[in-house]
Amino acid sequence: MTPTDVHRGPGRPRSPELEHTICRAAIDLLAEESYDALSIEAVAARAGCGKATIYRRWGSKSALVVDAVAACRDAGLAPPDTGSVRDDLLAFVRGFMHHLRTSDAGRVMPALVAEMARNADLATAFRAGFIQPRRARVLEAVRRGVERGELRLDVDADLVADGVVAVLQYRFLITGMEIDEDLPGRLVDMLWRGIART
Repeated sequence: MTPTDVHRGPGRPRSPELEHTICRAAIDLLAEESYDALSIEAVAARAGCGKATIYRRWGSKSALVVDAVAACRDAGLAPPDTGSVRDDLLAFVRGFMHHLRTSDAGRVMPALVAEMARNADLATAFRAGFIQPRRARVLEAVRRGVERGELRLDVDADLVADGVVAVLQYRFLITGMEIDEDLPGRLVDMLWRGIART
């Protein structure tokens, strides 16, 4: 069960097409305006459905937004098991860079980050429904690397999970510095020097 499932009440059988339309409307409105300006009424009007239809599926605006953003996820964000944890991490960073540049999640990330500082419910739902599943993928890659003897036994897996995305997010959200094609390789090389087993 996902964090947002607990907010959903009983209702008609789920329609994947309708849910996609609603999530698409929520993303478009969030990108065009702001989280504060986003309303269930506006999403319903954009999606061509009633408010009750949305409330049967999502119990709150934050639950809808988190599901809408999660639906933008790129399957390539999961690090493949290539047999090399370095290659796994590099694939993850490249996928995340592409995700920030081209996905709908990247379009709305600035608005969400700004709102999370003021909205504890949104922050909790977003971390549980969007951030933690992605961190888990990196933690699993690190675990495999330790088991195979590629990484130091005392490697701080949480720090690695933060490190593989921190520079990209900092440049994307804060400094506006270029995120060039060589950045993932430079980033993983820098991390690798501190975590590889010698």
